[in-house]
Amino acid sequence: MPRRLVGLAAALAVLSIAPAFAQGFGDPVAYCRAVGTIDRPDARYHGPKLPAWMAAKLGLEPGEDKMMEWRCARGAVLACLYGANIPCDAKADVSRVATPAIEAFCRENPDSSFVPMVVTGHETVVSWACRGDRPVVTATGAVDAQGYAKSYWQRVTP
Repeated sequence: MPRRLVGLAAALAVLSIAPAFAQGFGDPVAYCRAVGTIDRPDARYHGPKLPAWMAAKLGLEPGEDKMMEWRCARGAVLACLYGANIPCDAKADVSRVATPAIEAFCRENPDSSFVPMVVTGHETVVSWACRGDRPVVTATGAVDAQGYAKSYWQRVTP
């Protein structure tokens, strides 16, 4: 397609969603299709945090919106359920450098097969153990393009 037509097609696509942006969105699916990627809904979204269809998909009641978060990734709606040690509202810490707290834990607990999250922090995707009194990385979890732990987020559709 000639460059001029590609530019025209892009301009028409923007014009077709411009009225929706001006009015805002009440549905997460339409909102995510329009904005593409965003870490949390902004002022353009005016619907409920947890619509009934999403609550049903997540096994929640519509009033349990404090138990989850949702965001947009490449036009799709992704949801995360809070739980023990699941920080839905934080991006993943991917540092493979031991913190002073991890180093202290290993000095106090040599040869421990793991360092607990109360020491490492709940945002980390890096698992630690102690070899003697020195911290070592044992595994690293996957992180998505937005910087969140992949294992906590799932795509949801009506």
